[in-house]
Amino acid sequence: MHAILRALAFGAIALAGTASAATPAFLKAQALRAEAEAAMERGDYGAAETALTAALELRPGHPGITLALAAAEAENGESDAALTHLEQFAGMGLAAVLDTGGTFAALLGEPRFIGVQTTMARNLAPVGSPQIAYQLGNGRALFEGLAIDAASGRVFAGSVTERRIVVVNQGTVSDFVPPSAGLWSVFGLAIDAPRGLLWAASAAVPQTGGVKPDEIGAAGLFAFDLATGELKRKAVLPAAAKAALGDLAIAADGTVYVSDSAGAVIYRLPPGADTLETFSNEERFVSPQGLTLVANDTILVVADYAMGLYTIDVATKKMTALAPLSGTTLLGIDELTGGEGNLLLATQNGVNPQRVLRIAVGEDWSRIRQVAVLAANAPFHREITLGQIVGGDFYYIANSQWDRFGEDGATPDDAPFEETVVAKVPFK
Repeated sequence: MHAILRALAFGAIALAGTASAATPAFLKAQALRAEAEAAMERGDYGAAETALTAALELRPGHPGITLALAAAEAENGESDAALTHLEQFAGMGLAAVLDTGGTFAALLGEPRFIGVQTTMARNLAPVGSPQIAYQLGNGRALFEGLAIDAASGRVFAGSVTERRIVVVNQGTVSDFVPPSAGLWSVFGLAIDAPRGLLWAASAAVPQTGGVKPDEIGAAGLFAFDLATGELKRKAVLPAAAKAALGDLAIAADGTVYVSDSAGAVIYRLPPGADTLETFSNEERFVSPQGLTLVANDTILVVADYAMGLYTIDVATKKMTALAPLSGTTLLGIDELTGGEGNLLLATQNGVNPQRVLRIAVGEDWSRIRQVAVLAANAPFHREITLGQIVGGDFYYIANSQWDRFGEDGATPDDAPFEETVVAKVPFK
């Protein structure tokens, strides 16, 4: 799930209903960030620096904290320290608008600061060769989830605002599951080819068209016949659950795993069941998003928007953090899917620039070996969301236009929306 309840990896974190699930260290870091923000507003840069230094010790390599600490240090006249943290931030491949007329004015002309500006400008240059593969229709539908049936070539996409699933068949877009089918907003989609099913993760959120206030928080998994669109199975959580089911993964035996970014839970739906069971509500979760099964379905890899990547042993439920490599960040990942061997493909929309990543993991799935940017800064990128591997290409929704929608679901103006497109980029 993209912008509804996501933890902003780049800036301040705004979560509803997830803080209670976070670790004491995470909560302490958040409190320190709030303390630092208040200190900056009253001009007490020393107190802000102290708080942010402590927060960074709790969240090493966090890009938002690193950038904020650089600002506090610059205001304190600590140029070398500020430049070091700016270099670390830019070295992660990120960019930000720096206040050269105020906070960082004293650094203008410094060779190291010029180097930071040069690196950030380079980070905003196009990377990779993504190409437009499909068109989905008017972006007002707010397409989020994507599933491609490799056998038939049909492409399915879920609408957040219009409560429907469309299908692209030989270039023609039509409703596959109409709004009358009883879905809420449609997020993650996945195909269970052996059983001929299209699974959808759906949730009632403020952006859901026609949603009633007392519906918000309801969510569920829905399975449709892949040929006809007929509803075959469903498992629903009531509004009292305050859930936001966002992405899903399907095991070879038909078991479905789904992430709840609002409740900080991973649910599991066994074959034939109609009730979601809690698979993992580990306290380290803050906002679990994309997830994928690897190693013959023995390991579930989960992207937590605020915390990074975790592996979960399916048999024991033991969870292990996959630490990022130095000079990289794995925060703000939305989509996560497994490729051949020990590869992961990810969309990272919680940082600037938004990117498609290729992540190589060690043979035992205990460490990350390499992180590469496959695509960034394409002219048609505007809030990238979910995707899928087909052959040697990764397909993803390239311009969902989530930024046009407020937290209440309203759009700020009547300006026309762009046509939403699916892009593809080779990853082999």
